[in-house]
Amino acid sequence: MKKIIDNWVHIPGIHCGSVAIRDVTAFYGFKLSEPMCFGIGGGLGFFYTLLEDMSPTRVIHLRGPGMEPNFFSLIGESIDWRLEEDSFRAFELLKAFIDEDIPVLVQTDIYYLEYYNSSTHFPGHVIPVWGYDDESDIVLVSDTGYDGLQRVSYDNFRKARSSKANPYPLFNNWFEVKLKSPISPLSEIIPRALRKNAEFMIEGRESSRGISSVNTIRLWADELLDWGNVKDWRWSARFAYQVIAKRGTCGAGFRFMYRDFLLEAQEFISSIRALGLPENMDRIGNEWGEIASLLKRISEGERVGDLFKVASVKARHIADLEEEFYIKVLKNIS
Repeated sequence: MKKIIDNWVHIPGIHCGSVAIRDVTAFYGFKLSEPMCFGIGGGLGFFYTLLEDMSPTRVIHLRGPGMEPNFFSLIGESIDWRLEEDSFRAFELLKAFIDEDIPVLVQTDIYYLEYYNSSTHFPGHVIPVWGYDDESDIVLVSDTGYDGLQRVSYDNFRKARSSKANPYPLFNNWFEVKLKSPISPLSEIIPRALRKNAEFMIEGRESSRGISSVNTIRLWADELLDWGNVKDWRWSARFAYQVIAKRGTCGAGFRFMYRDFLLEAQEFISSIRALGLPENMDRIGNEWGEIASLLKRISEGERVGDLFKVASVKARHIADLEEEFYIKVLKNIS
């Protein structure tokens, strides 16, 4: 059997999760920008993970946990990632929704997606599924900056969905997207989204990656003082630079994308402009850009001790700025 959802939508963009959200919401007739999707989902976060049996042994991640289900829970019914141990059963469940013209979001490891031709595992990559073809044994998906639909073999698709690569092993994580019209006005949704992301970063939110919070940035700042002594300090620094400045982050670890969300959101919520929140986030983004450049410089040099100390001081300053931002949101956005 072959099935492709009619009128599928893909608008190429920057980050996998926010592009996936925009694609499926556009499919249902809602025109939202990628930054708006990112902001409503509460995309800001910070994780720090130690992986002594892998390389890099030190890994940071700057996107908030559960952005995709957060988004759909705010605009509709509460939902979360569903897990299924059996890859074949997970595939049959997915096909059943596609048969009903319901797109499905899945988490994948790009190592197994043929069109990436990647030699590096990167689990947690989110894509919408729009179709399948039993005769050719392929799945049809849309993905971030690629045009049109991409083809993935059944075998690699199952591997991509069940990859156990650290730091984010997958268990066929998925959920279907069924939107009912109309959704609440953005003037109601945006304040809830702002507060929710701020609460997560101040109070901390636990996920399979660890705890995302401002305090985790401070933990990383302390750990940076010892990074020069770890066996793969150069690759750990390089990977951290890439995670902040590259890898679909819109630069500055998603902070510029959140700034763009705030610039758009202030047209609906006047207090965002009055509080100077877009300018605050722009400053934070610039600070992340500076630490990314410093980490790149460290990865390319030989004498690193003092530079890691500089990076530590800057990371702690970033934590202070982010804490100020989230407290301002919680005190003033209702």
